Amino acid sequence: MVEKINNFKIETAHNYIDVCYHRGRIEFRSGDNALQSVINLANPHHLELKNLEYLMAVLLFIPVPERILMLGTAAGSLLHFLRHHYPRSDITTVDIDDALIEQLLRKEILPPAQTGLRYVYDDAAHFIANSDQSYDLILVDIFNGSQSPAWLLEKDSINNLYRLLTRRGALAYNLLIDSEHDFKRFYRNLRLVFDEQTLCLPVKGFENTIAYGIHTPGPVRDMSTNISCATSLSEKLGIDLMRVLSVIYNTNPTGHGVI
Repeated sequence: MVEKINNFKIETAHNYIDVCYHRGRIEFRSGDNALQSVINLANPHHLELKNLEYLMAVLLFIPVPERILMLGTAAGSLLHFLRHHYPRSDITTVDIDDALIEQLLRKEILPPAQTGLRYVYDDAAHFIANSDQSYDLILVDIFNGSQSPAWLLEKDSINNLYRLLTRRGALAYNLLIDSEHDFKRFYRNLRLVFDEQTLCLPVKGFENTIAYGIHTPGPVRDMSTNISCATSLSEKLGIDLMRVLSVIYNTNPTGHGVI
């Protein structure tokens, strides 16, 4: 990745973004100056934003994913993270904004397409409704302005995503939903589709909410087993998963789902 970039703007049919170099990081900000994504140029695989750390804590509950689907590419921080820590995984990333992705590829902010990494330019709703592939991990990180798109919260979309998962797989959402009613309706549907094998956690200091759906529950694990798993995976991924695990236990009922 380039060591330093000049500040620039990207304006497409879907986005207006200020890209700024600041203290060794590339920051992506929307038109209202909201921070959307950050890449540490010295360590591009390190997740700089807490909401993405919480999103990736879904890895505590599944085996190493062999096939990964990312809905939403943004600046590629998740992509750099996954390619670094899971170099043998096959990754497909779907984004409707081909003009944005092409500019980031030209500037070498995103890694080029290659064996094990495929960019698909498509509307995510269309992709998941028509795909016949299966994935061990699906990450949903797409927004319509400053909110999660309404279609994403519908039961049909949840069913389509569930259909694309392998039996060993999991789905993780990074959500921004202002309406408490809309969120409760979404989460009720998520629990119905995933037979209550779900988790939900807020991200302190952020407006984001993270939600997981686990396709097929694995062997029952007690808290000490989860702590052991979090400790070892934290060392591998460079994330404080013990902190995230604490949030999971404090915000989800035990014995009523995944934990």
